[in-house]
Amino acid sequence: MKALLFTCMTFISLVSSASTIYLVRHAEKMNDGSKDPELTAQGKQRAENLAAMLSMAEISRVYSTDYQRTQLTAKPLADFLGIPVTSYDPRKLSEFAEQLKQFDGNALVVGHSNTTPMLSFLLSGQPVFNLDETDFDYVFEVNVADGKRDLTVLRSLPSKALHSASVIKPKTANFFTGHLTFNMLFKDEVVGQTIHSFNQSEQTFELHEKTTIEGMNIDADIHVNVNNSLQPVSMKMLGTMGQPVDIELQWSDGKVSGHSDMAREPFKEQGKLIVDESIKSHIYERTAAIMLAHLMPVEKDSPFLLQWFNGYDASNRMIEIKYMGEETLTVPAGTFETIKIAYLGGAPSQYYWIDKNKPKVVQIEVIKMPWKYQLVDFKQ
Repeated sequence: MKALLFTCMTFISLVSSASTIYLVRHAEKMNDGSKDPELTAQGKQRAENLAAMLSMAEISRVYSTDYQRTQLTAKPLADFLGIPVTSYDPRKLSEFAEQLKQFDGNALVVGHSNTTPMLSFLLSGQPVFNLDETDFDYVFEVNVADGKRDLTVLRSLPSKALHSASVIKPKTANFFTGHLTFNMLFKDEVVGQTIHSFNQSEQTFELHEKTTIEGMNIDADIHVNVNNSLQPVSMKMLGTMGQPVDIELQWSDGKVSGHSDMAREPFKEQGKLIVDESIKSHIYERTAAIMLAHLMPVEKDSPFLLQWFNGYDASNRMIEIKYMGEETLTVPAGTFETIKIAYLGGAPSQYYWIDKNKPKVVQIEVIKMPWKYQLVDFKQ
């Protein structure tokens, strides 16, 4: 694939090219139930850090949508430079992208989780991953020179990318051979079903997910093999996710290779991605990390970071896994005493309820989205 150049920086000092556009999502916002929240204390600090990060980037224009959270994110840099914050309409991104392409200078654009990746793609023409509800530190830099457009991904402070992902010791004793069948609910209505199957050979855990939602033209098979430390060996996905899907990846000798071809959102019309890149050890495969949530060594007051590879868009992400408490939970398969954990930063973030007595996932809830998975049948 044409890889994104990933850079994690505390500060930068840049010499401008013909044109450089920096695109960010607003900083952390208050969760006060209002439609136009202000920034949290951490969000205000991030905005100040962003201003310091870009203070030497020769920026001559700062753009923001009309919400408080975006305006307040843009304000420290604009104040430092002594220039106004110019508003733009996030509903007219194509027109705004064309306007930015004509601008001969450097600019900062502050947007939202659902607009910043799209605008980055429209400007660069390169694949851009989704932003999670908890993602605030990504800075997309689009450089334009001699008709060429390059996309670089930076990070603002504070950033999880500055911390090392944990080398986990999975609770392999919790692995079982069998299956879990979940109803898939959208807005509390059952729309489909997914079956998670688990097998074990001498050296690998063999995982299979079969998901069917007829009304959405979803009929997909995912096969993942990981070793006993949960390190990926292979991942294959075929079927339809609204449109045909064809993903096949292999991990060997510190590299991941293969291809990823699946329907993506309109701003990701990149077709088949050819994957051939070096990858660090202790990077986990996304589907396996989800299906094996009951093996994660989660402890109260001990959250940890885990880096995973998402075969859907061939991207690496740092996620946080943390203990959220204990609950008695009733689902169609019965009533269970559970431990609730969170995977934060996975685009989307999710909650998992794990049976305490015979460890297995009994419910999954997508945070900030109306999707829920509830256990209806199991064999272990």
